[in-house]
Amino acid sequence: MRTLLFALLLLMTAPALAASYTVNHAASRIEFTGTHAGEPFRGTFDAWLGKIAFDPAAPEKTTLRADIDMTRVSTGNKMFDGTLPSDDWFDVKNHPKATFKSTAVAANPDGSYQVTGDLTLRGITQPVSFAFVLDDAHAAIVTATASFNVDRLSFDIGKKSDPKAEWVGRDIALTLKVNAERQTDTSSIQ
Repeated sequence: MRTLLFALLLLMTAPALAASYTVNHAASRIEFTGTHAGEPFRGTFDAWLGKIAFDPAAPEKTTLRADIDMTRVSTGNKMFDGTLPSDDWFDVKNHPKATFKSTAVAANPDGSYQVTGDLTLRGITQPVSFAFVLDDAHAAIVTATASFNVDRLSFDIGKKSDPKAEWVGRDIALTLKVNAERQTDTSSIQ
């Protein structure tokens, strides 16, 4: 009896794990925008994987990870699409993958969530923080949206050919729309 009570006490005090979500890539996108010679441009990361474990009641238990295939980027502009993979820009030969790993998630007073994490591009890791909004945090299928700027020069992107950002703007805006479905298996991301 004492063993059973101890086991029940452990279960009641054990932290709940965040629910795992499977990303629907067909309904999701990661885009970037910036300026070149004063003119706006837009591009997409066409291949990426996302892992999400989220609990709206305990956002601090949330873990987010994205692995982005840097060889699969498109802007619709031949010159840009030819330049971006080069060693001065994305250097896809040496760094074919970019990653984002969350280090903290917290609820904001306005109902959004603040995520902080490490973004790695070209082998350089920098901390980033941004807010994301969920359409319905308690639904089985959720859509999260976020937009934030990245300083391309802090990742040495285009640093040799445009070190003063005279041609390509220094700030590149990343826009995320992630559609994901909660799984019945509740386990957090490793």
